[in-house]
Amino acid sequence: MIEYRVITPTDVLFLRGNRLFGGAGEHGGAEMSPWPSVFAGSVASRILADQDRLSEITARPDEAERILAEAAGADFACAFLGLGISGRVCLPLPADLTAEQPDKDAPAVLRRLRPKTVPTGLACSARLPMVPVLEANKRVKPLAGRWLDLDGWRCHLDGELPGEGHLLAGGDLWQLDHRLGIARDPGTRTAAEGRIYTSEAVALARGVSFVAGFSGGNIPTDGLLRLGGDGRGAHIRAMEDASSLQEMGRPAAGWSGFRMILVSPGVFPGGWLPPGCEEEDGRVVFTCGSLRARLCAVALGRPGVISGWDMARHRPKPARKVAPAGSVYWFEVEEGDTAELETLWRGSLYAQQENLDDEYRIARRREGFGRAWFGIWQPE
Repeated sequence: MIEYRVITPTDVLFLRGNRLFGGAGEHGGAEMSPWPSVFAGSVASRILADQDRLSEITARPDEAERILAEAAGADFACAFLGLGISGRVCLPLPADLTAEQPDKDAPAVLRRLRPKTVPTGLACSARLPMVPVLEANKRVKPLAGRWLDLDGWRCHLDGELPGEGHLLAGGDLWQLDHRLGIARDPGTRTAAEGRIYTSEAVALARGVSFVAGFSGGNIPTDGLLRLGGDGRGAHIRAMEDASSLQEMGRPAAGWSGFRMILVSPGVFPGGWLPPGCEEEDGRVVFTCGSLRARLCAVALGRPGVISGWDMARHRPKPARKVAPAGSVYWFEVEEGDTAELETLWRGSLYAQQENLDDEYRIARRREGFGRAWFGIWQPE
């Protein structure tokens, strides 16, 4: 069972991405929304500290997974991450929806992408038989940084087009606070000459908090966390009513086609292809239990790279390419029933993939990567 928490920063946060940053004239950009691993690590550290077991991790780094499993449960993971404001929970807009403002004074409207078969005689670089096409009569520059609340997500997953009332602008949820700093000489502990740098801090708007879901046990219900770069403080408390989140994106039986939408970045051995996808005779086929489906189309955002810092071993984690959150995969069912997708919805896209090594089945799952919601799609 997933337990949901509201996490409210006490100050600005340094949510750094994976861009190299070493000071001396460089700029440290912020990653918003942040990697789920930031929250998984923060809560795991709090659980270990509450049980006075942090020293065990650093003393025996090769046993870190076992120690954490004993403290937080073998299924501990960050299962959800979004933003909350005034009772609304929201996530970034999925890749098959775009927000547009047709006229300067007109409200924003949502338009969706639908997979279309590539016409005969038309050449393109797509590897799949269909390409996502935007339903629009004229070209309008899409609005950047839009988020969608849960009611809008529910409409979208049911195959309906959400209204503009479900949209939120990222600029209304947070602002970037640019900071100027001077590197310090480790020997003299004074300012290092000529080593000036800038960085971005994230300042959430008044009334905005992170909403995070965790599986496992001993999840704290109050107190403080060390969160993000420099260990900035944040309050954690139990979410009063998480009923709107409990069934979101749950697959149903009997679908002839479905959409898989990443709600956290996907760190996959196959790059942009989720686990379970294999190429067969020029097609990409996805299997999950007895379910067999053909991948027809995909809408991907710009790929990213993630690594992180291994606190137990005091070294960087391997850098991996990620499919960004919001990426959409359209599948047509060939055999079996979509009820099989329940396992992936409850766990992650790494569930039931025995050919994956522990980095994906254990570490990346625990860090919150590879989470997906499922929605209906009627193939042409």
